[in-house]
Amino acid sequence: MDPKEEFAKAARSLGLDACGACSAVFEDTLKRNLSETGPVPFAPPEIDRRLAPEELLPGARSFFVILFPYKTEDEGMANIALYARPKDYHRINHRYMEKMVEKMKALYPGDSFLPLTDTSPMVDRWLAYAAGLGFFGRNHCLINPTYGSYVTIGTILTTLSLAPDRPLSLSCGSCHACIGACPGRVLGGKTFNPWHCKSYLTQKKEDLTEEEEEILQRTPYIFGCDECQRCCPWNRRAKPSPLPEIRESRIPFLSQEALQSLSNRAFDRTYKEYAFAWRGKKVLLRNWEVLKKK
Repeated sequence: MDPKEEFAKAARSLGLDACGACSAVFEDTLKRNLSETGPVPFAPPEIDRRLAPEELLPGARSFFVILFPYKTEDEGMANIALYARPKDYHRINHRYMEKMVEKMKALYPGDSFLPLTDTSPMVDRWLAYAAGLGFFGRNHCLINPTYGSYVTIGTILTTLSLAPDRPLSLSCGSCHACIGACPGRVLGGKTFNPWHCKSYLTQKKEDLTEEEEEILQRTPYIFGCDECQRCCPWNRRAKPSPLPEIRESRIPFLSQEALQSLSNRAFDRTYKEYAFAWRGKKVLLRNWEVLKKK
């Protein structure tokens, strides 16, 4: 029994066909690349913490990496980023991975498995790249040939030894569409400034500067930003998500009136299962007020 093939079979049985594996022992080049890339919002600033899988799972040898596509049909008026319109992808991804882990534990009872998605110190995009699931676009997103960059990433850290996949050699070629589309003008330079990314600014808890408010005002979103993805040719031809949860209970738009009518407790109760709720009602209303100043 090839453990990587058993992992892939478990994923395919759940409708997930974009998956691969990479080693949990990282090369020195990755540390250099992360240092050159610079800090990432909401991630540990210390590079060593982002490259220490043994601290999460003693004896870890491999990652099995899975992409969870979230592209759907156009929903008209929207002010919530596409990934945050269905229920929280963290919960969706974990439910799928827990089913996979259950199958793998039955086959390999002596090994350990730890599902992770976005909230661990691990560098999910780099793991997906190392597992042959995509390349880094000029917008700094991981781009998969089938699903574009409209994917979230789940990983299962394991003590199993999985044959690593090879990174893709694809690139954006001569396309620079995302550079002009970015509201924060953070793309295309020698360095990437994540602190002016609109997606980050819509989630920033501290007061916004005048310059940051101007960035928010360039598009109507009050949470997240899809501009560098919407213009990407890979995303225009990307396949829609095969996951039924992505098409259910969607919230593409939040009105200012609806937010104002809810107490903080009622907001949490109503929207707690959605990723946009993590910063709370106050930040979303702040963003609404900024947009109204335009």
